[in-house]
Amino acid sequence: MPSNPPTATTTTVVDNSSNDDQHSAIYPVLDFNKTPLPEYNGHYCKIIDDLFSPSECADLLALAESHTPWSQAAVHYGLGPTQNYVNLEYRNSERILLFDFDAASRIYNKLLPHITEVIELSSGIPYSKEIVGGSQLKGFKYKLIGLNERLSYLKYGPGNYFRSHCDGRLELPDLRRSFITIQIYLGDDIDLQGGATRFSSNRSNNSESYIDVDPKLGRVLIFQQRSLTHSGEEVTKGIKYTLRSDLMFTRELVS
Repeated sequence: MPSNPPTATTTTVVDNSSNDDQHSAIYPVLDFNKTPLPEYNGHYCKIIDDLFSPSECADLLALAESHTPWSQAAVHYGLGPTQNYVNLEYRNSERILLFDFDAASRIYNKLLPHITEVIELSSGIPYSKEIVGGSQLKGFKYKLIGLNERLSYLKYGPGNYFRSHCDGRLELPDLRRSFITIQIYLGDDIDLQGGATRFSSNRSNNSESYIDVDPKLGRVLIFQQRSLTHSGEEVTKGIKYTLRSDLMFTRELVS
């Protein structure tokens, strides 16, 4: 990969485990206090390596490509099919949107044993306040119910990127809500350079500290949507493929 800017403080997150039984390995939540971004202490982020095998990644990618061709990724400002626009200065990549309940269910079932800490979000439960926001926890709790069937496949070639942003939270007409993003890295391009998912400071006086998560085949990156600034760094060589979706919750009154 290209060398980092000499003034930057950077941490590249590497493999979490070499356990032979990788699917039963314990993957801890990232401790931001031990990174260049301690301001995110208490925020939720987890990296699971090798959760999806190379063949599973290939099957997920083939599923999308068999349905529709790649098109320019848009920036969304609502749920409607026309509530989006293309802004290449901000987001430059290709995308396939696939709505598939069965695929979402299969992905969710593989994830679930590794995300038990977010099965319920409520007052007093770790990470809940940062994930949901304190005001939305007053009198309510949120139960994890599945993965959004809206699967967003992204393809980044040389010169493609997604500038710094926080992911938007959804509230669907059926009252399901999103609080957490999941991103599966699907590409097996050995020539890939660049393309890390970069977490960076949201403070204007701290633009040189960041954490890079490299797009390793089969790796899953899971992180809260609220107040966690990140970007898709520019690909300089090769092709990067990812699948992005949301963990969905229902809201219940606290008895």
